[in-house]
Amino acid sequence: MQVLEFVERLFLTWALYSCIGWIWETGLSIVVRRRFVDRGVLIGPLCPIYGFGALLVLFLLNDVTNPVALFLSSGVVACTLEYISSYVIEKLHHVRLWDYSNKPFNINGRVYLNGFIAFGAGATLVKLFVQPWFMGIVRQWTPLALHIVCGVIAVLLIVDVSLTAAYSWSFDTKLKRISEDVNAVHAEQVANLDEKVVTASERLEERRRAVLDSHVSHTLNWQQRRLMQAFPAMRSVRDNAIIDQLRESMEGLRSGRRTRDTQHDSDESRVDK
Repeated sequence: MQVLEFVERLFLTWALYSCIGWIWETGLSIVVRRRFVDRGVLIGPLCPIYGFGALLVLFLLNDVTNPVALFLSSGVVACTLEYISSYVIEKLHHVRLWDYSNKPFNINGRVYLNGFIAFGAGATLVKLFVQPWFMGIVRQWTPLALHIVCGVIAVLLIVDVSLTAAYSWSFDTKLKRISEDVNAVHAEQVANLDEKVVTASERLEERRRAVLDSHVSHTLNWQQRRLMQAFPAMRSVRDNAIIDQLRESMEGLRSGRRTRDTQHDSDESRVDK
């Protein structure tokens, strides 16, 4: 029973900091982009990497009490986890969810100085203040309450991970197919340059947009579209430009819908009058 309660407390700790990580990432996105964007990989309000990072710091740095040493070592632990996560995701799915190549003091675009500082400071606060407070609350719960809370969260997490995996696993294959279709349009137009260059260029752009719009509407599922919005630096290692082109198409389709809705409301107003 003690082992089970220990595991459940670990699980709750992971869930807490995964949720805090989601709040941090989403809040930061609201400030920077001035609109709400769900920054989680999962459907629910969780950023798992924050939960795993917190657990690593709490276990590996359990005996570290000096704030400066804790800050520096926490930054190293967090950035190591972020670097490995970026590498594994890229190898498995052929996409990079984040890219800090344009940031100062970055390492291969996977981690950079500001992240080190933010993670180091956050982990220091977690270990010295937040975790003792949180564990003080959890220890007051009855075993039954602990079982119920962990059970509910675990079921929701299993459903979330299953749906996310089902929706996201084919992402790389779809990106490859879309890239091939866009390149085929370009090759076809180049091979048939019997018109004026300007006219051919205009037709090429129209065909390219039509292909991208079709794939956004019919090939990509909502989770894949959401991920492209959630991670503005996401790029495919096979084709650097394709995700930006799809994102541009999504914005165009969204703007078109807003324009049509506005026009429809205007027409209804005139009819009512």
